[in-house]
Amino acid sequence: MKLVSKVNQKISSWTGGTTTELLIFPENSSISEQNFEYRISTAQVLLEKSEFTSFPSFKRKLAILEGKLKVQHNHNAWYSLESGEQTEFSGDWKTRSEGQVVDFNVIYKGNYQVEVDFIDEVNGVDYTEDIELFGFYCINGMGRLNGEVFQVGDFICVQESILEVESSSNARFIQVKITKL
Repeated sequence: MKLVSKVNQKISSWTGGTTTELLIFPENSSISEQNFEYRISTAQVLLEKSEFTSFPSFKRKLAILEGKLKVQHNHNAWYSLESGEQTEFSGDWKTRSEGQVVDFNVIYKGNYQVEVDFIDEVNGVDYTEDIELFGFYCINGMGRLNGEVFQVGDFICVQESILEVESSSNARFIQVKITKL
């Protein structure tokens, strides 16, 4: 198990706001060089209108943590996402957005399958060898997994079955599961 506490996360700017890297694999890869297999992050979209960075050869999962976002891909029809909703799209699509939000974002190569879910409590993980990564991002409250405490803004990677699970009554998490195809 690996805890990436909020105070140790890498924050950088992009044209529409800031992004906070929770995890990049492999660890020595770079978002700017696009030489990674997958990257998990949160972002604050601070501009009312923005364009997403292009990531050819990648897919993207985007979940809204706060706010409402209108999204358009390749000049097609706009659609809206509100807090608690998510979408998946190709990283090479020309993607524009309207609205100021906080989001959760997974960028990954096509040889992976990614599942992202909003959950109110962690019930455990039945970790199997086909799972590349099982992670939890704390949105509200706090949780404890196998004795490791994590709080709002923390991200925890699980690479084993969870034996001890606990969460506060107001807890809310994003669970991300990455499987290699």
